[in-house]
Order: sequence, then C-alpha cells, then structure tokens
Amino acid sequence: MGKRYQVFVSSTFSDLKDERQAALRAILELDHMPAGMELFPAVDDSAWQLIREVIDASDYYVLIVGGRYGSLDEEGLGYTEKEYDYAVSTKKPVIPLLHRDPDNLPRGKTETDQKSWKKLEAFREKVEDRHTCVYWASVDELKAELIIGLTATVKRHPAIGWVRADKVPSGAAISDLLLLKQRVEELESELETQRTSPPPGTEDLLQGDDVFELGVRFVARDPHDKFPFPEDRRYETKIAPTWNEVFSAVAPKMINETSDKDLRLTLRSFFTSVTVADLREDHSVKGWQLRDFGFSDQDLDTCIVQLRALGLITHSQRKRSLRDTATYWTLTPFGDRQMVILRALRRTPTPARKPGAKAERTQAGDDGEG
Repeated sequence: MGKRYQVFVSSTFSDLKDERQAALRAILELDHMPAGMELFPAVDDSAWQLIREVIDASDYYVLIVGGRYGSLDEEGLGYTEKEYDYAVSTKKPVIPLLHRDPDNLPRGKTETDQKSWKKLEAFREKVEDRHTCVYWASVDELKAELIIGLTATVKRHPAIGWVRADKVPSGAAISDLLLLKQRVEELESELETQRTSPPPGTEDLLQGDDVFELGVRFVARDPHDKFPFPEDRRYETKIAPTWNEVFSAVAPKMINETSDKDLRLTLRSFFTSVTVADLREDHSVKGWQLRDFGFSDQDLDTCIVQLRALGLITHSQRKRSLRDTATYWTLTPFGDRQMVILRALRRTPTPARKPGAKAERTQAGDDGEG
C-alpha cells in the first residue's frame, strides 16, 4: 500500500518564485503532495488559523530561506518565521534549505532595509542552531538537495501519510487482519510460556528441594600426628545436596555456554565445597587437613542427565570450527528463568543447608594405604 505524504513548503514568495516551483516539482516527482499558503496573505486571525490547519495536516515541513525576511505580522514577526515556529512547536520534521550566500543575491531578491536584514540574520541563526541545514545557490541545486533531504527524512521519521481510498482494506479485510494479529499474539504468548516452563512429563522426576545422594572419597591427615610421620587416611562419606542447590551452583557458568569438561569441573568443585561444609562439625576429622576429593563419573553423568531431563540445560547450537568436537552446554529459557529465581539476592535470606555427612574410614585406609 503506497503512502503519499503532504509536505508544507514555507518561504517568502516574490523573491523565490522559481525556487518554490522547483520545490513543488521535486515533491510531486517523489509522489508526495506539496502544500503552501503563500498566496493567502495572512492579515487576520482566520487566515492564520487556515495556515495552522494546513501545517497540522501536513507530514513534513520544508523551509526555504533566501535573501528576504518577508512581510510582518502585527507584532513584527515575519510570516515565514511564524510558520516555522508553529511547525517546530508541533514537532513536524523540518527540512531547512538556506541560501549559501544571501549577501551576493541581486538587489530584487534581498533586503535593502537594515532592520529587516537583521531579522533575517537572526532567523537564519535560529534555524541553524536547531537543525542540520542544507545550503543551496541555484534552483537546480535547491531541487536536488530537497529530493535528498526529504527522502532521508521520510526514512528517519516515517509519518502517517495518505493512501487512496480504493487502496484502503475493506471492513471485512481489516477484521480478518485483526483476528490474525490476535492469533499471532496468542501463539507468541503460548510459545513464551512453553519456553519458560518445565517440559511436560517432568512432574515425577527428582527436582527442586529433592535431594541427590552421592558418595565422596577423600584423604584426611591429622595435623597433630607427628610420629613417625603424618599418616594419610582414606575416607568415604555421602552428601545430599538438593537439585536446586546443584543447579544454582552450575547455572551461571552456562549463561552463554560452557564445555562439558568445565561443567564437570564446576560440579566437582561444588560437591567438594558441600563435603567440606558438611564435615566441618564431624569430630572424627575435625581440624584435619582434607584433600583429594573424588566423585564417580557416573554421579556426574546423572547430574547432567537430570538437569537436561528437567529442561534446565541443553546442548549449545553455536557454530564452531570442525576441529572443535567438544560438547557444550547452555541454559534453556526455562533454565535461565530458574537461575534468576534461585540466585537473585533476596531481602529475606534463604535458610542455610544442614550438614549431614559423616566420614567413615575405608578399608584401604585401615590397611595403611595412602
């Protein structure tokens, strides 16, 4: 549906007849509609009201300034400047075209009265302060600059414009378009809900505050055991973090993406911190040096599979080189939403987890293996 725009052309008249005709032709060649009130001398309120109505109905405002300030209203303001001020006050896009060298214009095209010349200079300065102006010195240059300026302004500031009546959709067509638009909005809403909700069928899976119990192997050394030398003793224990705690620990690593290797390192680091925290009050190893924490690959696999089954993480689809055959993980939209819920700082702190691990000496440690 082709739009046409109404363009108001404002200038003094007698000195710029050829320039105005070139401007009108340029606007018509762009398939727009020129408008101007220079043939209606604004000598009373009703005429000025008509000019304002035409400016209001226009989409763009073209200002052409030559070497004359023009006729004045009762308050001593030029009608061209008055039209310009009104257009600016209504936030019309302005295309200002100023003569490059008004001092060298012929006597009939310039002001001879010093007072009027000062008003013209002040008007030019006001326009130049408000806009990026285009300058011209000939009728052809004015026309070319107007075509360029109006085309660029239409792209930067699309207006309402006009269309032919026979191009306007019928009531039935508009009704169909509105129904289609409503359906698109409904489908987009449903899609967004699906993207930020858990996948169907996950209700029976362990999640949230359900715990994940896994075994931990580690080495402990009593710092007070000096003779004949400190003994490394191997222990096993179990920890039971919740699935929310597991996901909360690894989710920030996948805001963009992370490799499978780094994800597993993050899981090991988290499980180590949980183990250390749980054993802090275990008297059998309290104050001991703890190190070499080990977790089974099977437990790490289970973690990743569970987070994927819950719809929290997925394989990254980012393109990479053929040599890079590693697996990468990233958050799903649902996972990102859950991460924010779990990790965002709250006014009321969440309760600290209760330690539950207790170290048990393994047979290997009893045999003195270390």
